[in-house]
Amino acid sequence: MRDDRTLDLNWAPRANGYAPHGPAHDDPPLRYRMLGPVEVRSSGGWIPLPQAKCRAVLAVLLVNANQVVSTDTLRQQLWPRAAPRTAVKLIQQYVHQVRRVLGDPDGRQLCTRAPGYLLTADRDDLDGDRFTDLAARGQRALADGDAETAADILRRALVLWRGPALADVPDTPATSAEASRLEGCRLSAMEAWIEAELICGQHARLTPVIETLVAVHPLREQLRLHLMLALFRSGRRADALEAFRDLDRTLDDELGLRPSTEAQQLHQAILRDEHLLDRPSSRAVAVGSESASAGLAAWHGSP
Repeated sequence: MRDDRTLDLNWAPRANGYAPHGPAHDDPPLRYRMLGPVEVRSSGGWIPLPQAKCRAVLAVLLVNANQVVSTDTLRQQLWPRAAPRTAVKLIQQYVHQVRRVLGDPDGRQLCTRAPGYLLTADRDDLDGDRFTDLAARGQRALADGDAETAADILRRALVLWRGPALADVPDTPATSAEASRLEGCRLSAMEAWIEAELICGQHARLTPVIETLVAVHPLREQLRLHLMLALFRSGRRADALEAFRDLDRTLDDELGLRPSTEAQQLHQAILRDEHLLDRPSSRAVAVGSESASAGLAAWHGSP
C-alpha cells in the first residue's frame, strides 16, 4: 500500500486546463534538500553524502543554520549515550568531508567559529524553509477565500517532498525533532490543499488520494471529513455514511472518543441529503474548515 510520501500531486486541474508540474519556474534554485534524503547541489547536480555521520553533521548544522553549533553540542547529538574518546577529532574529519561535498574547502560557507561551527544559508537555499513559506502563503490564501490560488501554492509546497524528512540521517535529538515538526506541517498543508481542491470542485480526483491518506493516518479526523464530503459529492452517499461509521468505530476503539461536533454535523447533513454540500464554490461545504486553515501547527494526530 502506498503512503502519502508517494502520492503524485503534480496535477492542478482547472477550467482552463492543468497548471505546470512541480515548483514554479521563477523559484530560485535550492542549495540543500532535507525533505527526503539529505542532498547538496553542486555544478553537476544533487550530491548525497556517503557517510551517515557526515549526513548527521550536515543535518544538525542545517537545522541550526546561521547559528554557531558548538563542538560539544555536535558530540552530544552524534553520540547521545557515550561518545568515543576521539569524538572531537572525528567531528573535525566529518566537517572536512562535508566541506568537500559543499565545494567549500576554505570554510566560507561552513565556517569554524568558536566554540564550534556555523553554516551560512539563505532562506531560499533550503527546501524545508521554502516548503514552510509556501505552505503558510497557501494557508493565508485559503483563509482569505482564494481557494484556487491556495491549491496551486500548496501543491508547489507539497511537491518539494521526496520522502520522509531527513530520511537517510541517523537519529539525533535535533534532527528527530525537526523531522517530526516538518512531517506535522506537511500533513497540515496536505489537509489545507485538499480543502482548497474540494472548494474548486475536484472531489472525483481527490477521493483516492484522501482514501490513501486516511489509511495511513486513521486518527486524523479532518481527513475523514474531507473524505465524507468528497464521496458525497461524487454520488457515493452510502460510502460517505460508511466513512463516518468507520471514523466512529476507530475513535471509540483506539481512544475511547466520539467524533467531533463538526463530524457529527456533516454526518447529519449527508443523512438529510442537503444540497448545500453539492456546492463546491461555497465556503460552507468544508465542515471544520477553520481547523484545517488555522496555520501550520505541529502534527496533532499521528497514527
